[in-house]
Amino acid sequence: GTVRNYGFLVNNIGSIGTKASPVSDPFAAGVVQIAPLDPALAAMTDVYFRGYDQNYPDLWRYNEWKREFDQYAANGNLPSLSLVRFSHDHMGSFGSALGGVNTPETQQADDDLSVGRLVQAVSESRYAGDTLIIVTEDDCQDGPDHVDSHRATAYVVGPYVKQGAVVSTHYSQVNALRTIEDVLGTQHLNLNTAFQRPMADVFDIKSSGRWSFTAEASAVLATTTLAQAPGGLGVRFAKGPRVKPKHDARYWAKVTAGFDFSDADLVPPARFNRVLWDGLMSGRPYLGGAFRV
Repeated sequence: GTVRNYGFLVNNIGSIGTKASPVSDPFAAGVVQIAPLDPALAAMTDVYFRGYDQNYPDLWRYNEWKREFDQYAANGNLPSLSLVRFSHDHMGSFGSALGGVNTPETQQADDDLSVGRLVQAVSESRYAGDTLIIVTEDDCQDGPDHVDSHRATAYVVGPYVKQGAVVSTHYSQVNALRTIEDVLGTQHLNLNTAFQRPMADVFDIKSSGRWSFTAEASAVLATTTLAQAPGGLGVRFAKGPRVKPKHDARYWAKVTAGFDFSDADLVPPARFNRVLWDGLMSGRPYLGGAFRV
């Protein structure tokens, strides 16, 4: 089978423009965004899909993925495996971020909407009946909580997947890889995947296999310039009261001054956790203390 890579193992090299004149559509502008770290990835990587960069909205990444997806759907040649990396499961670069996506709330909502629109695009395509989508997030680690710091949610979408279900079976990244191997019918990567179970508990093979999905945008995105652009967000807003970020970008830039958001996991996690808590939890006592696994 074939593989298409969107944003993994790349260096950003192209301009994203300025706040006043951003490069929101690199393909249309003819501005190559990335260079693969390995020459072997060159032929299978979309060079207009920007890599990790907290300055750049995920919705613009989604639009680039959708441009190629529509071509593949029209030609009937969608790659067997697509790897798509959206960046705003992290957050940062609040003072310089484009599109008005410059607070923790808007950046997380941007990521959520981009994932949702990708799922909806697949659900409405000729590939809905034979495409499995597995979504995991980085940065689940650390932070005071009642849940083990190594634990996070994963989302599985597609035909013969249990709908509206919460599956509490413990799975790891290796289980996800084993599932992908089994779906594609490939050989195991190594002994780790060979001796792990696929994520069988998320499936219902007796179902009809039909599924659908409609993405909705968090109302907090109405505060961004993404929402005011031609075509808007492309979906309706979720029901409920309109919400706004608790603080503006200037506040977040000030309290994160000196933090390195140039790549994932470079910021001091304990300090960043405290900054986020203080900014989002409105004076509630911080749940600090020692947490061990």
